[in-house]
Amino acid sequence: MHPLVDRRRFLAAAVAAFGTHSLFAQTARELKSLQIVVPTPPGTQPDVIARWLIDPMARRAGVPGSVQNRPGAAGAIAADAVLAASPETGSLLLGGLDHVAYSHLNSNRRALDPFVDFVPVGAVNRDTWLLAASSEVPARDVASLVEWSRREGPLSYGSAGEGSTAHLLTARLCQALGIQAQHVPYKESYLPDLIAGRLQFVLAPTPALLGAVKGERVRALASLTDDRLAVLGGVPSIRELGWPDQVFYGGLFLFAPATLSAHATKLNAWLTHAMRDPEIEARYRDAGIEPTPVALEATRTMVAERLRTVDAMRVAVFGRTR
Repeated sequence: MHPLVDRRRFLAAAVAAFGTHSLFAQTARELKSLQIVVPTPPGTQPDVIARWLIDPMARRAGVPGSVQNRPGAAGAIAADAVLAASPETGSLLLGGLDHVAYSHLNSNRRALDPFVDFVPVGAVNRDTWLLAASSEVPARDVASLVEWSRREGPLSYGSAGEGSTAHLLTARLCQALGIQAQHVPYKESYLPDLIAGRLQFVLAPTPALLGAVKGERVRALASLTDDRLAVLGGVPSIRELGWPDQVFYGGLFLFAPATLSAHATKLNAWLTHAMRDPEIEARYRDAGIEPTPVALEATRTMVAERLRTVDAMRVAVFGRTR
């Protein structure tokens, strides 16, 4: 055999062996803990769901588990914390796509990529969204909210930050319906200001507002759904009110940093197992939240579809995307 061929085969075998060893080392690196980082304050929907899931996931993994709240900067603080964490800590981000793909844009930094900087390891829930007004304002339905805004001047609405899903959805809705309003970003929960009437209205996931609606502290005006929600009785859907292009279904995902990509299959299995636990299923059901225990590939498809939807909203609101 020609010496050059032997040398090429030797080098190819060496590279293959080295690559296999590196992959094995990455796969074999054990997690010493699991930590879910939440980009919102305690008591918010992502925080509540994270605290439901962390114990069964950590038990399945055989490691200690914890939840950390890192609110602020529309999710950038939480995203940065997860990316900076040592892989052995098993730090994960539970949040919306806006917390990953768009949070850094507010500080003119490179947009994070949910498929490069992170690995989507599971879909946590499917959300419906609700338009609600403070009980302190005179608006009783969508039409009177529009009329009141035109008569009284700009109203105010809150969200978790500039460019968040709630901000984009509300801005898009205001454009479509002709509501005169200005955005107020919040680092902490905006619910106390909504109840007190310092904010006039919000768009938020239904479970986040359900308690306040049932307690008659805020008034549900419409759901951003195709059909009425059974849990809200007579509240109309935005489609039946004549704005089918405002229908939106959201949801949260569990993202691992790219450094944990070798653990993606295990993380997905631990998450889906936790969501199928009867006790956890009951918590989801009692809170009116729809769990989505899907496999890795289905998760990737959902993230890609959501990314296209939110990119389109950013173009409609800001005239640009990422």
